[in-house]
Amino acid sequence: MKRPPVISRRALLAAFWLAGTSLAGAQGKKRGSDQGIGGTGITGSDQGIGGTGIVGVIQRFGSIYVNGERVGYAADVPVRIDGEAASAKALRIGQLARVVAQRDAGGTLSTKRIDVTSEVTGPVEQMKPGELTVLGQKVAWNGRESWLKPGAHVAVFGLRRTDGVVVASLVQQHSAAATHVTGPLERDRSGTLRIGDLKLTGVNAALAGQRVYAEGQVAQGVMQVARSRADDFSDLTGANRLLIEAYVRRVGNDLQLGSGFVARDYSRFSPAADTRVVVNAQLSGTRELRVESVQSVGKFPGSSVRSPGTPGRGSGGGGPGSGHGPGGPGGPGGGPGGPGGGPGGTPSGPSGGLPPGGGGSAPNPATGGSTGPEPGGGFGAPGGGPFGGGGGPFGGGGGPGGGFGGGGPPGGMGGGRR
Repeated sequence: MKRPPVISRRALLAAFWLAGTSLAGAQGKKRGSDQGIGGTGITGSDQGIGGTGIVGVIQRFGSIYVNGERVGYAADVPVRIDGEAASAKALRIGQLARVVAQRDAGGTLSTKRIDVTSEVTGPVEQMKPGELTVLGQKVAWNGRESWLKPGAHVAVFGLRRTDGVVVASLVQQHSAAATHVTGPLERDRSGTLRIGDLKLTGVNAALAGQRVYAEGQVAQGVMQVARSRADDFSDLTGANRLLIEAYVRRVGNDLQLGSGFVARDYSRFSPAADTRVVVNAQLSGTRELRVESVQSVGKFPGSSVRSPGTPGRGSGGGGPGSGHGPGGPGGPGGGPGGPGGGPGGTPSGPSGGLPPGGGGSAPNPATGGSTGPEPGGGFGAPGGGPFGGGGGPFGGGGGPGGGFGGGGPPGGMGGGRR
């Protein structure tokens, strides 16, 4: 049985599991009158609070889980990857997903659309051990794909640290016709607008200081922007609460997210530089983020490169602060791949998920290398038979079946607001 969290009501957000198997499903969790999002103190049936926007890296196949709550979706759910129509079969571990989840009268969370966004697409300009440069963006990546070499066109999925380095969770081959970058748009001392080390011309100067999506043609380190827009969560229609996975640092009364967002936070939470967390925040009508709670993220695709030294400087920021200790180990489960297949095609037990697809590879957290072709099927439909749940946010074992019996993520971070 999952031991109860020893936390204050609003101190922590329980672990964010994208594409994982539910510990709550294995244990037959009962819902009481509090059907809100864990740690927030929201009660009732979510009436009046709108939807919950979830932004984070796909970690495992199965379904989307937040604090043990499964977020379901139809088999034909619309999927868009970098704005292009796709299907759930194209989803891969390591991609960054954006969804809006709604709760029905029975308490079940579901989404009607899944968006996947890469941080940068374009040619590999430079390579060093553990590092890539793509369109002037420094990327931490330990993959060993044979095709990955200077000149290869790639799509990089992952999260930015607050120093601008993209910690990649997936690098895929991509069409040479597409070049785009998303990140904080900054003006340097000469007045030139940049995202990372990429100069931009033709971009709206009023967007400086915001997280911006820009696409266009690149020549000699300069992008001639054909289209740009602010990335301000306006695509998460109906969401007034967000769960955002990000690297953060404190700046006064704010949490600065590496992605470029700023969230107002009056708590005493003081993370080490570039701590990876899930931020639980309210989204106001003026698009302002106000932090309710945070939770550390200990394991994720690409975790072997989660705190690399920025090229040209020392090691990255420290890990998360102490909390309530690590979660307990998960029980036995099937292989860690998608429904019906392990990462290299090994069967992992029966499942009701969609069949595997080809292409793409995710890093092996143990070695930093590729795990081979990733299975498709998106986050997957519910498996057939018992859940093989991984360790929950505060430990607990996984049951038998085709699920992912892994250890639980680290405990929450101290210093949350009461």
